[in-house]
Amino acid sequence: MISRVLCTLAVLHVVACSDSNGPRQGLNIISGDNQVDTVNSYLSIPLIIQVLNSDRQPNAQHPVRFGSPGAVLISPTWDPSYLTNGITEMTDANGEAAVLIRFKQYAGRDDVNVVDQTSNQEIRAYYTILPGVRAGVRAEPRDTTLSVGGRMRLRSIITDAYGNRRADTDTATFTYTSLNGALSVSAPDQATATAVGRGVVTVSALGFRDTVRASVVPTGRIAAQAFSATAIVAMNLDGSSVDSITSPVRGSMDWSSVNHTFVMDVDGPEYLLEMDTLGHTHRVVTNALMRSEFYPRYSSNGSYIYFTGNDSLSTCYGVWRIHPDGAALEQVVADTLHCGPQSYIFGPSPSYATSLSPDGVHLAYAARTLRVRTLATGADTSLGVVGDVPRWSPTGTWIAYDSLGTLMLIHPDGTGHQALVDRGDVWYPSNLFAWSPDGQWLLYHTSDRLVLVQVATGLQLPLAVTIGLMDPTWLR
Repeated sequence: MISRVLCTLAVLHVVACSDSNGPRQGLNIISGDNQVDTVNSYLSIPLIIQVLNSDRQPNAQHPVRFGSPGAVLISPTWDPSYLTNGITEMTDANGEAAVLIRFKQYAGRDDVNVVDQTSNQEIRAYYTILPGVRAGVRAEPRDTTLSVGGRMRLRSIITDAYGNRRADTDTATFTYTSLNGALSVSAPDQATATAVGRGVVTVSALGFRDTVRASVVPTGRIAAQAFSATAIVAMNLDGSSVDSITSPVRGSMDWSSVNHTFVMDVDGPEYLLEMDTLGHTHRVVTNALMRSEFYPRYSSNGSYIYFTGNDSLSTCYGVWRIHPDGAALEQVVADTLHCGPQSYIFGPSPSYATSLSPDGVHLAYAARTLRVRTLATGADTSLGVVGDVPRWSPTGTWIAYDSLGTLMLIHPDGTGHQALVDRGDVWYPSNLFAWSPDGQWLLYHTSDRLVLVQVATGLQLPLAVTIGLMDPTWLR
């Protein structure tokens, strides 16, 4: 029996020791508590506990659980290579059980919880984990979004190889350097956005270097769906003035700057819903003829909503239009490619997603190929390319569309066909995107955020403030 056992203050659900000169009934820490070392260290002193019965005699063959969900790993003494967050050991003839301790890569304070699995008594052994040797500098914010004239405060620390902050941060001298004209270093720890573009600032200290980036964006206000919630989030491009509107939207969405309303397709089966900025909604199509409705798009003057529809007479998908108040439902493009009594249960293929020209004369839509229809005459022309969700630019110069993840451009007469953005194998929630009102930018989304791309140059500006948003539309 080891007589140098002391009461530990790290006891949960245990009364204080009644005898300060010796061990108490139940769990006692023999050694290995309150050790201090650096990250990734194997501690030389094992954690040994002893279990005593009511007579303060060793309690042999007693199950004891060692557990730590945090920055400490545990190994049995008989196999140091086996690392785990929890292990049960049986006490020996002296009532003792021991484990080895290894620190993970996280600096700070952590503990190992020891539980007597018979009485559920608990006791904790505490450890201090120090950062490792100096290995780098880290600057924040890693990525942000600013408007021209906006400022960001630069925060920098010295770290070990695992990003843990070291104490010599307080004595280091950090030097900031802008690598282009989008950002300027306006104070020792401050950068100012000076021009639209992708700004880069490097920070140097103690022989190490790091980089921060910022997308300096044009002025504009957007709305997008929150990927993990039933809400539409509106904000300025720089992330300011954020508003959220509870919404049932889970499909495509459009905005009318004339009516100041959203229109969206909603599951259950798919139908069109119009909503104002206060969240008030009404169903657009109430005619029993329609069985499902997808991909709504406003005309530029807000007088019509064009959409993909499946009707109960033809049982086919095609292009329809209706006034926002539900009047004047009519078919614009009829087709027989996707038909049948059950066809409305599934999404349309092709999508028949549409986009009206700014002057309201022509309609671009996705059928077997992308097509342009003159509404007054019904004349219909193929652009000779296959794609989805065409979007006519506000200037009328381009039709943008998605082709298996690549954003493409083509002139309305079929010339100038070119790729703008290839998303490659990056997963993204849907293929929807939006033009800026001036026709200079497209706003699309990757797997986690929205990105601006400048049509004339291909410049891409990731918007860190839009993480978790998808299916954007431009408000102004």
